[in-house]
Amino acid sequence: MSLWHIAWGYLWNRKLTTILTILSVALAVGLIAAVLTLREETRKRFEEEGQAFDLVVGAPGSPLQLVLSSVYFMDNPTGNIDIKLLDQISSETEYVEKAFPVNLGDSYAGFRIAGVTRELFDHKWVNTYGVERAPFALAAGRYPEQPMEVVLGAAVARQTGLPLEETFISTHGMIDMGDLNVINHSDMPYKVVGILKPSDSPFDRAIYTPLESVWHAHEGHSESATGDEVDPKTMITSILLQLSSPGYRYQFQEILSQKYRVMSAIPVKVISDLYDKLLNTAKTILLAIGYLVVVVSSLSILIGLYLSILQRRRDLAIMRALGASSWEIFGAVLIEAFLVTVLGIVAGWFLGNVVTFALGQVLAQRFGLIITTFGIVPDEITAFATVALVGILAGILPAWQAYDSDVARDLAER
Repeated sequence: MSLWHIAWGYLWNRKLTTILTILSVALAVGLIAAVLTLREETRKRFEEEGQAFDLVVGAPGSPLQLVLSSVYFMDNPTGNIDIKLLDQISSETEYVEKAFPVNLGDSYAGFRIAGVTRELFDHKWVNTYGVERAPFALAAGRYPEQPMEVVLGAAVARQTGLPLEETFISTHGMIDMGDLNVINHSDMPYKVVGILKPSDSPFDRAIYTPLESVWHAHEGHSESATGDEVDPKTMITSILLQLSSPGYRYQFQEILSQKYRVMSAIPVKVISDLYDKLLNTAKTILLAIGYLVVVVSSLSILIGLYLSILQRRRDLAIMRALGASSWEIFGAVLIEAFLVTVLGIVAGWFLGNVVTFALGQVLAQRFGLIITTFGIVPDEITAFATVALVGILAGILPAWQAYDSDVARDLAER
């Protein structure tokens, strides 16, 4: 019988203790796996959508707020800018390949209504993984042609249940329709004329309509970034730019600041900075907690094996008397520690991915971020190797105790 069979037999004979020890390792590994997967997947998804546009131009304020509102539809706009800037910036043909105006203001059932031009629906890009993204492809109906016509993102259509040809009333800003004090535009209903295909991106969570729709809905009560009442037909929220080369991003950002005196942000850089400054800190804290649990789990392995050695000293002595060497006994105990640790890692990986999958459903519904689960992210390999090493190290003391046992004394005990 091999040492592996012997080690497994001992573990199986004390099933409850073994299961509890495996569970303690699994909880630690599950936390680590969930943190690493969520961090890596959300970063990839945010940065992937951030590559859709090279620059976002908007009113002065927070670059992060500008990017989150205009690209991810997750925040309020920083203000409005003069639509004249659209033609002026578009004239910089040496740098600008395409410029897409965006007008935000109203919502329906918590989803942003974005005033855009027809050109945006043809926009495509290739991400860093070499995959072409076309988030505005039609699944049914047609694109809006007249003011107050809309095309729904896939998530909007799914969650609201609005069919083609249905009409609805928008609310001012992001106020929920259930609020009694809500400002709505009941005299100007929108009509659904199209539904987009799912793109597994935040673009699924918006309602798109011609620019004129937003202007019509806000005639008489539009404000500029300075708070002055203005003609809404002269204002837009932001401009999404696709440059002739991504290498022009920083250079043209400087031109926009000096020549046009507007704020601009590079979406992929803004999101990367967010992860580096904020989410990496959260990740470090959660991983520290995870590794602390690993240490506690390793103590469980050590104590469990130590007590097991005390209980089966006579069995180990009989093995020695039958010809097993001290190093074979040492190896058998280490194998027990290894098996418990590996089973804990496998169970923890599965548990962590189940949790990640559940959280991913929430992220998909709220932010349109699709999280890929039941895979291995690069950092997990290092983390799991560390856990395995700690588990094996926890088995050294009990293994040495078994190695250094007194065979004659242990055989004499009853």
